[in-house]
Amino acid sequence: MNSNTGKLIKKIFLVLFALSACKAFVYAQTDMYLSLSATGKRSDIAIESFVPTDKSAETVKISRILQDIVENDLILSRYFNIIKGDSEEQLPLEEKLVFWDKKGAITLLTVNVKLDVNDITLGVALYDVASGGVIWQQSFKGDAVDYRLLAHGVSDEIVRRLTGESGISGSKIVFINDSTRFKELYIIDYDGHNLRRLTKDNKLNVVPKWSPDGEQIIYTSYLYNNPDLFALNLSKNRRSIISKYQGLNAVGSFSPDGERIVLTLSRGRYPNLFLINKSGTILRRMTDGSNIDTSPSFAPNGQEIVFISDRPGFPQLYIMNVDGGNVRRLTTEGACDSPAWSPRGDKIVFTMRQTKGNYDLYVYDLLSSKITKITNNQRNNENPSWSPDGRFVAFSSSRAGKYEIYVMAIDGSGTRKLAEIPGSSYTPSWSPNLKK
Repeated sequence: MNSNTGKLIKKIFLVLFALSACKAFVYAQTDMYLSLSATGKRSDIAIESFVPTDKSAETVKISRILQDIVENDLILSRYFNIIKGDSEEQLPLEEKLVFWDKKGAITLLTVNVKLDVNDITLGVALYDVASGGVIWQQSFKGDAVDYRLLAHGVSDEIVRRLTGESGISGSKIVFINDSTRFKELYIIDYDGHNLRRLTKDNKLNVVPKWSPDGEQIIYTSYLYNNPDLFALNLSKNRRSIISKYQGLNAVGSFSPDGERIVLTLSRGRYPNLFLINKSGTILRRMTDGSNIDTSPSFAPNGQEIVFISDRPGFPQLYIMNVDGGNVRRLTTEGACDSPAWSPRGDKIVFTMRQTKGNYDLYVYDLLSSKITKITNNQRNNENPSWSPDGRFVAFSSSRAGKYEIYVMAIDGSGTRKLAEIPGSSYTPSWSPNLKK
């Protein structure tokens, strides 16, 4: 979604059923959207204990685990405050709603959990506490081994129903880690679970980037002793080499349609920007000269590219059209690196080092030309990558004595370490919303 106004576009209420001075809401039968404030106000949602349909130890255990996942997803979304507790199970729904209304809840989530041998079925219902109306009901069914994915699907649907925005709990983050003494690719869920190693090359691999459809990851590797550009197809578990020109083949980014890649090639000369297709054929030379041009990132409209160039004598931010024209500098005061264009198109996040300082993260607002610092001298903070909804960034930081992956809101708040992972971790890339 393009948001050049910098504001969230919310769903318009469909049918006005009831109006309260303290709670503004509407719903049309089983479909309802709450208007969450773009200023950061959160909605209070009550979550009753997930109810197992049988009393077996396995069903009781998985019910608790699924509830923990959904609650964590909703907390990490920063759209909701979770109100915990249980009304008495034998109470009629009307009396339950009175109980939760007194606790200040706006909505109530109830979930029944059925566990078969290989399947889990979740009966989900979301109620408006004030009116008692059913906002949404749905049955979710999935393989028992994919229980986390099933819970993430519930969480994202809650976010969609109540905000009109797409949830991100099914997304993943790919990054580089050196715990094997070599730099290999790893992948992890957005909430820090399901860590998995993708390469076992015993070589140097750097700067992974996702394709827009989430099916491929491109990265630069010294597998054949030259920094070549590779693509790893996750669904087919197949790797291919895209660009192997002598010299640097440094990852940039995919175009939004996934058909082109902008990258840095040296080809025995100065590193300049080139546009290639998915097969590696050069479509266009983007820059030409004795400068070092690196770290290109496509705008979500596919018509512009932000990149780093040392043409003023130190690395700075530049924007140009995809045809190579209309090059202009975004003036900053330090040495810049690793810019990334926001999915909403209105901001660029990047790393900058002031004189004698650390590397910190900054956000450049394209409408106002205002630069905001979002980390503050916590050692080095580098290589930011946007969440698919444009509300968070993942980045690497040495603040705890080694490089690790962190996630925070784009205003600099709510910083959390992604996971405790041996070794040092670098250059995260956040996936698009992946297919459930």
